[in-house]
Amino acid sequence: MDFTTVTPSFKQLDWLELCIASVADQDGVSVEHIVQDGGTEGFGAFAQKMADRWPDRPGYRRTMTSEKDGGMYDAIIRGLKKATGGICAYLNCDEQHLPEALSRVSLRFQGSPETDLLLGNVLVVKPGGKPICHRKMIRPGLAHTWTYHFVALTAVKYYVLGLNS
Repeated sequence: MDFTTVTPSFKQLDWLELCIASVADQDGVSVEHIVQDGGTEGFGAFAQKMADRWPDRPGYRRTMTSEKDGGMYDAIIRGLKKATGGICAYLNCDEQHLPEALSRVSLRFQGSPETDLLLGNVLVVKPGGKPICHRKMIRPGLAHTWTYHFVALTAVKYYVLGLNS
């Protein structure tokens, strides 16, 4: 697999369906989507509904697991431990990839093999999809990292598996 996207989930099934669709609809790359749920009631029926709507196919595989965990970051770590993709990211339930996002990320990593991390711009939308604003990411400088927490949104962080493990 080119990519692994891990989605931590707990009681977010309405948002999760849109997230799954955005990963399943990526073209030009192979991607595994690991949904790591913390024990949401009805998750099994939801997983079956997603399997019927967006079945695995060549270049796309989804794993949906529901088990008690220690919270969002524990779920992300559990998912990353299962990852087989060369480029990994996590995408929260209320986040979505735009069309061709992963193929563009792939091209950037191929064009710059020394790159460990990519950041991208973000569209912020209201429920229902109406845009609110556009956030442009900037390359953080050394002084920025000394004085302020890393402000990149989770939907746009990608890293090469193995460098950060």
